[in-house]
This record gives sequence, structure tokens and C-alpha cells, in this order.
Amino acid sequence: MVRSFAKWTLAGLVLAAAAVPVSAQPITVAPGNDGWVTPANSSQVDLSVFPIAAFFGPGAVVSPTLVSLSGSPLDPPNLGSIDTLLERFPPSVLFTTFPETHTFSLGIKALRLKGQTTIDGLTYDLVIALSETPSGTGTITATRLTPDGGRFNSSFPVLPKLTFTEVGNPANRVVIDCGAVTGCPGPLTLGASNVCWEVAHGPNNFDPLTKGITPIRAGIAVDGTFNGVNEYTTVGRARAGFAGLEFHVGYNPAPPWGPCGDVTHDHAVYSLRHVSRPPTDCATTGTTGINATKAITAQRLCADVIKPTDPTQPAQPVDQPIGEPVSTTKKKPGGRG
Repeated sequence: MVRSFAKWTLAGLVLAAAAVPVSAQPITVAPGNDGWVTPANSSQVDLSVFPIAAFFGPGAVVSPTLVSLSGSPLDPPNLGSIDTLLERFPPSVLFTTFPETHTFSLGIKALRLKGQTTIDGLTYDLVIALSETPSGTGTITATRLTPDGGRFNSSFPVLPKLTFTEVGNPANRVVIDCGAVTGCPGPLTLGASNVCWEVAHGPNNFDPLTKGITPIRAGIAVDGTFNGVNEYTTVGRARAGFAGLEFHVGYNPAPPWGPCGDVTHDHAVYSLRHVSRPPTDCATTGTTGINATKAITAQRLCADVIKPTDPTQPAQPVDQPIGEPVSTTKKKPGGRG
């Protein structure tokens, strides 16, 4: 739970609070979920480092081996366009001044990237999700540089699972779960550096909804491994009446909070590049009428994130895993991990 640790006597509360300059106000980073979206064809994976021959036969011809990837939403009615879901673990982190640096832990809880390749002349849809073996815990080292935020470096392990489904023949499906088979080069490390961060409702009152950032509520069951089982439940984003709370990336940490650019992760061992940015399903132009289809959709999607799905609205498309193939090697989900 996020809270302010500054203590005032009751008699001096109003006067003391009014006298504290913005630069001296503490902020708290609470535990919670973060969601990213992956722009179309912005990421890639090199299939040559995976044990393709063990599943498709010796001499299997893969073309291309370097596959472009796009984000595929995990759960549009509840999580909007989010395709990558992380959790920052307890405890809360208190920043009392700046510059000031703290390290806290996090882990990836769901991933869904899509691409396409051919193997031995057959075209396959490729989905990259998380292994059913938990990926483990990483760290964020965050430095507060302004009243509302600063920059951070992060590093955390990811065990991937690759699902190949032949286009037009969904019964032909092959799964390479790197937590359950040999031949993968080991857990990859998602690393990012000098990324902007800011807290919501801090001293200068950064409001994520004004930027269209998709809210994440607690209690959403998520299939992070693309096996049809919801093995993770979101903890949401804490919000109360204190300075700082929700942790956000993608915007400069000082007003007027302009975009700070995409977050790029490089991991040479897999020749995998992952580009992500904050989801902005709530962003609207305020326009109405026939030319406002995109804005209306965004408004509905944001409302669905906060409230139960509106049965009067059409269902949003989402990838669904299919039945268990003979060629799949699997483990039971390992819990929230």
C-alpha cells in the first residue's frame, strides 16, 4: 500500500503542509502492475538459436529466421492493448528528496508477441509467450531527478515459449517451451536503460488518464503463457490520497510531461529486440460523428478496463490457444511465480 511517511502534529497540519516546497515533498512508488504495448513489426527474434530441428526434423528450412514481431493484446476487454504485463513487488519505495536512487524488484507475468515464418515450405503463425516455468525476478534501479520522477535502468529474466501454428491447419501446432526442453540458449534478459518514469498524483499531479494510459485494476485473471489457463491475477495499481503512487513510464518526469520515446530492450543471446511503449487506450480526440470511430473505440475500451465488459458492444478480437498437440512438451503452470 502506498502512503506518505511524513508526520505532522494535528495542530500544525495545514500550516506545515502548505509550507513544504514541491522540491522537498516525498513520493512513494507502490507495488503494482505495469503494462506495455509493442508497436507493429517493431520487435524481432532470430529462430536460428532455438532447437527447431528437434521439433521439425533435421535439416528443417526456416525462412525467414529473423522474424518481425508485433504485439497481440492479452485481454482487450480488461487490459486494452497491453501485450506485456509486469509486476513490481513489495515493499513500497519512498523517495524523500532528489536526486535519490533506490532499487526494487519486478518480474514479467505475461507476454504475447506475434509473427509469421515458413518451415519446409509451410507457413506458420508464431506466438511468443512466457514459458510455463516462472521466469524469475529482476530489478529496477530508479533515480528521482524531479519532483514527480526521473530515470531508471531495469533488468529481468524471461523464459519464452514459442508456439507455431500452420496457417489454415490449426491441428498442426508445435510448441517449444524453453523452460521445459533442452536446446534453448537459456533465459534471456530484458534490459533497458535511462528510461523515463513518473508517479501519478505526485507533487505536480501527473494524471495518467489525461495521457490515455490504460488503467490496470486488481483481480484480472491473465493467461501469460498462451496455454488457455489463467495462471496469473493482477494486483492492479495502488491509488490513495498520498503524494506519488502509480509508477508510469514513457513520459518526461516534469510538466508538461511530453512523450519520452519507446523503451527498447536488446538481448544478444537470442538476437531478440523488444520495443514497447505505454498503452494509450483512453486517449481520445474528443471528436464525435462518423470520423470518430477510433476515438469511440478507445473510449469504450478504456471504460471496459474500469468496468465489466458492456454486453451491448461487439467483442474485441483476441488470440486463443488451441487444443494440446501431440508434439507439444509442457509443464503444469507454476503459479504466479
